[in-house]
Amino acid sequence: MENNVYLNTTAAKKRKFDAIVIGSGISGGWAAKELCEKGLKTLVLERGGKMDHITDYKTAFTDPWKFPHRNSPIFTDRQSNPIQSKCYAWTEATQHLFIKDEEHPYTQVKPFDWIRGYQVGANP
Repeated sequence: MENNVYLNTTAAKKRKFDAIVIGSGISGGWAAKELCEKGLKTLVLERGGKMDHITDYKTAFTDPWKFPHRNSPIFTDRQSNPIQSKCYAWTEATQHLFIKDEEHPYTQVKPFDWIRGYQVGANP
């Protein structure tokens, strides 16, 4: 089987950016806006699909007592997601917005917690 790979080896020479912003959520979007307004050539990288305000926040208005564990992750959830569960926002209501550590492992050379999320419905 033939494996055709086409690489644009001159792209790095042609494209230069002053700043790279990962994620276009509220923080990334604001950072990109500020950088652009200051005149910096800014690249924004986004992985997820579009999230509609309010309608895509499936658990935002659910009362804590309506979750099976009152919006607290159980031990087995934390055990299977040791990195993501360190995030203050990782709860029973928001777990679905984070990647699963076991499905997306990475090697830590030095202590570093890579908290990563994705939109439900996007290809994780």
